[in-house]
Amino acid sequence: MRESYARKLRAFTIIELLVVMAIIAILYSMLTPIIRAAKSSAHKTVASRALAQLQMATSLYIIDHDDRYPPAMYLTPGGRLMTWFGEYLGDEEFDLSAGILSPYRGDRTMDDHTHTGLPYLGDMSGFVYNWGFIGSDFHITGNYSNWPICTGMASTSQLDSPSTTVVYATSSFYFAPWLPDGDSVTYDFGFIDPPEFWYGNPNVDFRHHGRRRPDPENEVVPSDGRAIFVFADGSIRTMTEEMVKSEHFQRGTYSR
Repeated sequence: MRESYARKLRAFTIIELLVVMAIIAILYSMLTPIIRAAKSSAHKTVASRALAQLQMATSLYIIDHDDRYPPAMYLTPGGRLMTWFGEYLGDEEFDLSAGILSPYRGDRTMDDHTHTGLPYLGDMSGFVYNWGFIGSDFHITGNYSNWPICTGMASTSQLDSPSTTVVYATSSFYFAPWLPDGDSVTYDFGFIDPPEFWYGNPNVDFRHHGRRRPDPENEVVPSDGRAIFVFADGSIRTMTEEMVKSEHFQRGTYSR
């Protein structure tokens, strides 16, 4: 009697296990997209808050420097390269406590945890500065002979449309063929250019709510995600690659 009951119990347990496994598989397939979306939204929120802090530090700098934005970079009389985020020490290392904005950033953490990449002229935060239109006038004059000495930084009064002028964004740099590992490799890069300088390879990273799809054969990195942008008026918005225009980076109307 006990042996017969035990056989029935084991058969029932196996069937029950299979049913439970099937239910778990169905629930997993249903919940995975929801969990992924919630995680992506959380990352975007954290990154947006960090960008808001970065914009606040920039605003404090502007107040102290006659209404002008910080230079993207410059050389000291002693030949030290100073950038908006840190002092270059060599071998892709930076002293982040000695950057142009460092006194205004303090010890607050300002980075995007979704960012990955090899070091290359960046602070590994995943945030980048509109260097050629805001942090200098290189893209306006078209004369890059004095690089990396940035001059002609934008003043707030020169911005025709602060609500549509990009100051910072989420970024990294792909497919730099002049670098040793430049094939299908992501690099951290602290500076951003408008689409007219992308040549099919964005240095804006549309990594939120989407995926990058590197194509080594064509050296193009399409993405169906969104990048986070901070505009000169302090607003923070996300945009897809198709939504981003060169006009978003310019101070006003200019021609090349």
